[in-house]
Amino acid sequence: MVIRNPKDFWAGLMFMAFGLAFVAIAYGTPDFVNELFGGKVVPGYQIGSPTRMGPAYFPVLLGMMLAILGAIVFFRSFVSQIVGEAAAVKLPFNAIDLAVVVGVFVVLTYVAKWINISNDWAMLGSALVISVLAVAFRPDAKALALILASSLAFAYLLKPLGLVLASIILIFVCAYGGHEFKWKEVAILSVVLVVFSVLVFVKALVLPFPVCPSFIDNCPIR
Repeated sequence: MVIRNPKDFWAGLMFMAFGLAFVAIAYGTPDFVNELFGGKVVPGYQIGSPTRMGPAYFPVLLGMMLAILGAIVFFRSFVSQIVGEAAAVKLPFNAIDLAVVVGVFVVLTYVAKWINISNDWAMLGSALVISVLAVAFRPDAKALALILASSLAFAYLLKPLGLVLASIILIFVCAYGGHEFKWKEVAILSVVLVVFSVLVFVKALVLPFPVCPSFIDNCPIR
């Protein structure tokens, strides 16, 4: 089989790899892998049920969806009608950029350990530094850097800031990574998505997400 669209080929492989990795980390490694290594490689978490979700339910579901999407994109690369320059893979970064990213995370992790603060601040600080560097020196990689940084920020800010503020930060940072950024449109989108998230995940599914910041004792939304 001939790869007609290298962009779809590598994107599909990446989606499948990330999706299956999320499933393996959340659900735990399968029995044949554990037998091969003589023990449980990744213990995983409880998956629960649709009405009473465990910590592994959501990442397993999203990981499977991402892997399936990756498989579709992967096989499409062999029959794609998009060929030539439009299908060529053009990375917005190089090996030196990756080395800088790794170095930022390593340095700030050691700094956090040295000044005796939580490693969460090192992760958030690294995401901020890398985002600024991408916007300033690698504008083509701005979208990739900001989307990854916003996801990392949401994960670390959900507990201290609550679902509402963490979601607003996620949406604004992601939107800034796009080609156009309009405050009014992003603000309206933030309100709609925050209301939707609270109604679906907190009210309907009764997931234990903190809605308000941790410093607010009596949150009006339960």
